[in-house]
Amino acid sequence: MADNRGRGRGRGGGRGGNFTGVGNERGGRGGGGDRGGGRGGGFGGDRGGYGGDRGGYGGGDRGGGRGGGRGGGYQGGDRGGRGGSYGGGDRGGRGDFRGGRGDFHNQPDPQIHAIEDAWIQANSSPAGQLTKKIGKLAVSDTPGPSNALFPLRPSFGIHGTQTVLWANYFRLNVAVKSLFAYTLTISRPAEDKADRPKRGGNNTDDSDGPKGKKLALVIKLALEQLPEKAVVASEFKQRVISLQKLDLPPNAQVNVELTDRARPEKWVVTFNGPDSIQVDDLMDYLSTMKDMDNTDFPKFAREIDAIGVILGHTARMDPGATAVGSGRFFAFDNTRADSADRLPDLSMVTILRGYFQSVRPATGRLLVNTNVTHGIFRRAGKLSHMLAARRLNRMQSISAQNIDRAYEGQLRAFSRAIGKARVRVWTPGKNGQMTPQQDRTVGGLATTRDHMNKKGEEIEEGRAYHYTFPGFPYYGPDRVKFLLQERKEDPAQKPKPAPKGLKWGTMVTLIAHLEYGFKADPNLPVINTALPGQRPTYLLAELVEILPGQPIKAKLSPMEQDAMIQFACRPPPNNAQSIVSSARQLLTYDNNQLLNSFGIAIGKQLITVKARQLPPPQVAYSGRGGNQSVLPADGGWLMKMVKVIKPGQNINKWTYLWFPGQDNPKLTVNAFVKFMINNMGIRMSATSFAPDGVRATGTPETTFAGLAKEKPQMVFVVLPSKDAGTYNTIKKLGDTTHGFQTVCVQADKFLNEKGQLGYFANVGMKVNLKAGGTNHKLTNDIELIKTGKTMVVGYDVTHPTNMAPGAAANAPSLVGLVASIDRDMSQWPAYVWSMKGKVEMLDDTLVKGFVSRLQLWARNNRGEYPDNIVIFRDGVSEGQFSQVLDQELPKIRQACLQVYAPSKRPRISLIVSVKRHQTRFYPTNPDQIHPRSKSPREGTIVDRGVTSVRYWDFFLQAHASLQGTARPAHYTVLLDEIFRADYGAEAANVLEKMTHDMCYLFGRATKAVSICPPAYYADLVCTRARIHNDDLFDDSQSVTSGRSAAGATRVVHNALKDTMYYI
Repeated sequence: MADNRGRGRGRGGGRGGNFTGVGNERGGRGGGGDRGGGRGGGFGGDRGGYGGDRGGYGGGDRGGGRGGGRGGGYQGGDRGGRGGSYGGGDRGGRGDFRGGRGDFHNQPDPQIHAIEDAWIQANSSPAGQLTKKIGKLAVSDTPGPSNALFPLRPSFGIHGTQTVLWANYFRLNVAVKSLFAYTLTISRPAEDKADRPKRGGNNTDDSDGPKGKKLALVIKLALEQLPEKAVVASEFKQRVISLQKLDLPPNAQVNVELTDRARPEKWVVTFNGPDSIQVDDLMDYLSTMKDMDNTDFPKFAREIDAIGVILGHTARMDPGATAVGSGRFFAFDNTRADSADRLPDLSMVTILRGYFQSVRPATGRLLVNTNVTHGIFRRAGKLSHMLAARRLNRMQSISAQNIDRAYEGQLRAFSRAIGKARVRVWTPGKNGQMTPQQDRTVGGLATTRDHMNKKGEEIEEGRAYHYTFPGFPYYGPDRVKFLLQERKEDPAQKPKPAPKGLKWGTMVTLIAHLEYGFKADPNLPVINTALPGQRPTYLLAELVEILPGQPIKAKLSPMEQDAMIQFACRPPPNNAQSIVSSARQLLTYDNNQLLNSFGIAIGKQLITVKARQLPPPQVAYSGRGGNQSVLPADGGWLMKMVKVIKPGQNINKWTYLWFPGQDNPKLTVNAFVKFMINNMGIRMSATSFAPDGVRATGTPETTFAGLAKEKPQMVFVVLPSKDAGTYNTIKKLGDTTHGFQTVCVQADKFLNEKGQLGYFANVGMKVNLKAGGTNHKLTNDIELIKTGKTMVVGYDVTHPTNMAPGAAANAPSLVGLVASIDRDMSQWPAYVWSMKGKVEMLDDTLVKGFVSRLQLWARNNRGEYPDNIVIFRDGVSEGQFSQVLDQELPKIRQACLQVYAPSKRPRISLIVSVKRHQTRFYPTNPDQIHPRSKSPREGTIVDRGVTSVRYWDFFLQAHASLQGTARPAHYTVLLDEIFRADYGAEAANVLEKMTHDMCYLFGRATKAVSICPPAYYADLVCTRARIHNDDLFDDSQSVTSGRSAAGATRVVHNALKDTMYYI
């Protein structure tokens, strides 16, 4: 435990302390506290610049946990016994992640390295000659020869300081040589396809077969009817994997009946196949890597998918766990649920920690990638309790004189929050004991419109609903009456007695109809368990309980977001410990009879891999007497006593906007402008054209219309709070309607003298970029870029997310495309367009967008087009790599044909950058660990051990992670006509260094970023485009048909389209 000077009190961890080993009973060596802990202080800031976490005008928070000492992998401490690496037995290990002496760990498998090196040596020469030929190919509107695609890895990188890391992978051994795969088709039996009335509650539209939980139950029951000797696994959607061919009836059909509901359902499960899965071919390929065919990617997808189904089967059968997607699993029962504890009391969601798994092929072996993950779920519990906790149990307060619209809005929000939740309905017995009925899907709170369709017609004629207060849409169980009618599914059916105390054909209240043996609360609103368009089925809130373990796509409130971040952000040792303990238990890696039957075994320890730490490049600013170099440390640097390397255009006409309730920030604004001029070298007028700024007294539209009459170049907006709605409106009006730059600042930071200079610098960097300037550059230019003949491109697509299915169907996908325009790679103007929602591959607009970037390059480079184009495609999965080459690359070539002379073509290298993957690395050497986060140090690169030697890819963690477990970016080369042709066997080193050094060129920060700037900027462009069209992505309101088409999105104003307006 650290004392108030941050020196650390304990000396380590002793022999049996906790796993972090920080200040335990006696300790070994190290284990100290947070040694620095705010050593810089000074002019803080929040983002780099002249402040921020290590950097800034006065240092920022430079300290941060130097402890850990020499007690082993992470943070010293627990000496342990003689185990191994992560998860090495009861007593631990000599230097595993819990500590111990030295940095002992299991070494990377030398046999794997031998295979990797032998493959590189055997394939280097032919591939080198091939790529030189590719570099001389003529331009074409079709993809080049297939040999240009998925190029062979030229070599492994060798630059940087060598180190060893743990990776979140276990070795996966599969003993069987073949498997059998069946595809399931599920349908109604012919005799059961007669008209089935749409009933409320559980009966959704099953015309296309059962879905969700019902589908899983049908498949589970079908598998139970197979012969006992059958060894099978399923993902409970459409696939079954078996060890042997299944002994099925001649028609390959199994009949299933669901008897746990009011009307039993019959289903027919047809087993189609089987397809033979040759696991031995996969294992042979991994051990030799001899298959050189580059048109098939990913290789052996069926085999890997089949093994993944087997690995996930047992966890999917766990009644106390839920599976989300293809590989995320969460325990939700009381004994295992790991949930966030900082959520607001009245939140309708819960956040769970779970585990991801995926089968991954690597050189010489199969691996299973296991990682910590987090998910958003519905909060479970009785609806009556939830309503009462939110003070929504006030139905009796509604009267003709008190139609409370605020209460109505609260009820509407609650109804939306519970819509489509799976619920358990309870029935009270004679002694007040509750017994569960069939689980159902709830529609929401009952409303006065439930019995009507969209045309205003009765769904059920003759029900004759009467409401006490029809002007208020929600009601309690005593505020509505309906005609009690006997329903007969079969006309020949004998009459049933009416509910006790009631008569058929009379008007009754819901409270009289629904309360059985207990007293209902008339203050609680009624629940409707039917979905829209179905015959309503009403229940009392006391009898309805939301079931646990239901994932939900929800937009979190700011407080919920903070709780999610706090919960998910854990030190790497904690996550590693969870993977080797809790994850193995939930995913049943050990003592799993099913895996044993399939001949599958999973290694006990995390594997280790070789890694390297690349040195940081020097960055240059304008200083006294010329350019001045700064050497980054810990992934960042100080921007002190230097100015931007190149100011943008002179900002002659500017002003500031402030809001009612604020004091005029004139003095602070003037100090800010003076700081930018004198300290940063930004060119602009010292005074605003409106000396006292502009007070936003009218609507945003009228305020901005007034500003536009003055034709400002830039407007600074002092926001009184973190209100996303105000920010979005400002950006829409400035970027798309009126065409002038807007720079928003938060009043609490902008006006606060503590850390103010750091904040000024952060904002000033944005100002210079928006004006077309360059904040900093690399002292030693990147070799490929310094000739001024290479354009670097980044593009990304953002899709509708966290939206209700109906709303998402109307929302478009948005594409952001950026490209460099000079050798300094400081300016990245953007091109944006929209297309059909949830389509990842780009449409023909890519041709137009790419042409615009080439033409912009030419306008900034003496009319010449680039000789080389390096493209970073962001955000596609491995399964989509081939689609990028087949669908997007031809459009890029077509764009080149439109602007280049027939005798000249650019060479293209296309690289996919992925940040949303599940690979993580953990240091084994305490001397090569980031002092604050305990993650690997900045510049860490891994290109072997967890990769496939056949393909050219690498993991790069360029940034210094300040908290949580660092996530490296994953880069894969899909096409290379540049690097190997120019650099031969050095191509891997050149590309890795270029990608790494570019991460120090992100213009608005004084630190390395986690993914290279073209991909980062493209993501920012997509985010801004989403803000411009936020009404299309808001499922809380209806969207007009005119704004739902992909082509109807707002576009950037012509005055800003060739600027970095989005920064």
